[in-house]
Amino acid sequence: MAKGVPAVQIVVSKGDRVIYSEAFGVTDIQSATRATSRSVMQIGSVTKQFTAAAILRLSERGALSLDDRIEKFVPEFNPRGETITLRQILSHTSGLPRDWFKLTGHTLPPLFSQVTREEVITSLNAQPLAFKPGTVFNYSNAGYQLLGYAIESITGIPYADFIHDEFVLPLGLLDTGVCGTSNLPRPEGYAVYPQEPVVRVAAVHPSGLMSSGSLCSTAWDLARWSHLLATGNVVSPASYAEMTTSPSLFGTYGLGLEVKSVLGHKAVAHDGAIDGYQSYVVYFPERDVSVAVLLNAFPVLYGFEAEVVLLPVAKAALDTL
Repeated sequence: MAKGVPAVQIVVSKGDRVIYSEAFGVTDIQSATRATSRSVMQIGSVTKQFTAAAILRLSERGALSLDDRIEKFVPEFNPRGETITLRQILSHTSGLPRDWFKLTGHTLPPLFSQVTREEVITSLNAQPLAFKPGTVFNYSNAGYQLLGYAIESITGIPYADFIHDEFVLPLGLLDTGVCGTSNLPRPEGYAVYPQEPVVRVAAVHPSGLMSSGSLCSTAWDLARWSHLLATGNVVSPASYAEMTTSPSLFGTYGLGLEVKSVLGHKAVAHDGAIDGYQSYVVYFPERDVSVAVLLNAFPVLYGFEAEVVLLPVAKAALDTL
C-alpha cells in the first residue's frame, strides 16, 4: 500500500472454514471509504474458472460434449475450415487470437461501452487464426468469450443469469457475479504509474469481456469457491480432474485452471488483471487450503502485484494450518 495500492483484501480458508479475513486501505480515495471483506472488486480472468465449470456442468447434463465444435453452439463463428473444439478453447489451444478486437495505432480497446454478440463475432471472424488448432498453447480471452455465447445458446438465458442461478445462489457466493448485475456494482479501481499520482480507472463494461473476465467478487467468496470447486460441490470429481489436467505438451494449464508448484506445494491457481484491479487465487489440494488476494489497482509498480502479497500469506498458512 505504501507503493500506491489503495486497498487489499486477503482471505485464507481451511476446508469450508475461513481462518483469516482482512481488508486494508480504501476503495475510494476521494471519499476515504474504508475497504471491508465485502468490498466487491473486479476479478478479471479468474472469471475463466467459473466459465469452465459452467461448461463442465453442462457436459455432465448431456447438453454438450467437450469435443463438440464451437460452431455447433455459436453458428455465426467462422472456424476458417478448421476443427475448433470446446476442449481446445478451454485449454487455450484453439488457435484463436488473444482478444476478439484488433488494435491499430493508438486506438483504445472497445471495452468501456456495451458491445453486442454480433459485433464481437464479426470482429473475431475478421482476424486470422494464430496457429493450427491443437498445436500450440496461446492464452485467448476471445475463446472464453465464445464459450459464454455457447452457454447462452444452450441454456437460453444470459451468461450472467446462469452464473447467478447455478453457482452464486446455491453456493452462497452472494458478493459474486457479473459486474453490474444482481445488485452488484461496476466498481472503479485505480492505476499506479511510476512517479505519478494514483489515478482512477473507469470500469470496463462487462459485455466486452463477458465470460472471459466480467465477474466481480470478494476474496472471501473466491477462497470458498476454490474449496467448493475442488470438493465436488460445483462439478463432479471427474470433471474437476479434467479441469486440473493439462493436455500433453501444453505446460501447466488445464481447463480454466493452472496446476503448478507454489512454495514447493502442488497448487491449483489462476490470476486476473483488468483495468483497476488484480486478483490471485491459489488452492493447495493436499492441505485443502485456499488463499485469495484482491487489489484495487492495475497497473501497479513492478514488484507489487497480487502474487507478491499472496506468497508470504500462503507460506504462513501452510506453516500454521
